Amino acid sequence: MYKMARGRRLTPFRSDTLASARRAPWHLFALCCAGYLLVLAAWAAPAPLPDDTQPQPEPDQGIKAEFLYRFLPYVEWPSGKVAGRTSPIVIAVLGADDIAEPLRALVRGRDAGGHPVVVRRYRPGAALDVVHMLFVGRAESERVAQLAPAAQRHGVLLVTDYEGALDDGSAINLVVIENRVRFEVSLDATDKSGLKISSRMLAVALWVRPAS
Repeated sequence: MYKMARGRRLTPFRSDTLASARRAPWHLFALCCAGYLLVLAAWAAPAPLPDDTQPQPEPDQGIKAEFLYRFLPYVEWPSGKVAGRTSPIVIAVLGADDIAEPLRALVRGRDAGGHPVVVRRYRPGAALDVVHMLFVGRAESERVAQLAPAAQRHGVLLVTDYEGALDDGSAINLVVIENRVRFEVSLDATDKSGLKISSRMLAVALWVRPAS
């Protein structure tokens, strides 16, 4: 079972909010609920029907790649990090070729806020000044604690997919819960990186660690 770190969960719909919505006209209440469910469904990857007789495999790595691309429109980088209107958004990948390849295929011909998206393999020790997102896979998880300070200095969104990654300085960590890909966010790490995460994205996160 996935062990959660200390912090709090976001609860976008509280009971008092729902109670107030129920007193509103029925069609407004229905639209409110439907809108929330659509947002949540857009971030939670679908899972097959459960089969108690066999262990369920983790979702395809292509789903994690899609999450990385989906994060881009909801992130605001520090001033000057994105140089010009046509400059690329660079996603560097370390220790996860099985995610890098489907990510390259996914971003081909697409953009993020009008910027082309480029996927590169990251080599330890390489400069991060032109990198916007760095994804470190489980195979290189021991490097995250060392990479986090550099990522924060250069305004890089550090993303991971292993248990306890937020404690190592990761900003966003992908997790698999009941065969669905979800994510947790460290506002402490994003603040140190000078990054701003949209409240719409935070609203559908599995868990948000507040800034210290």
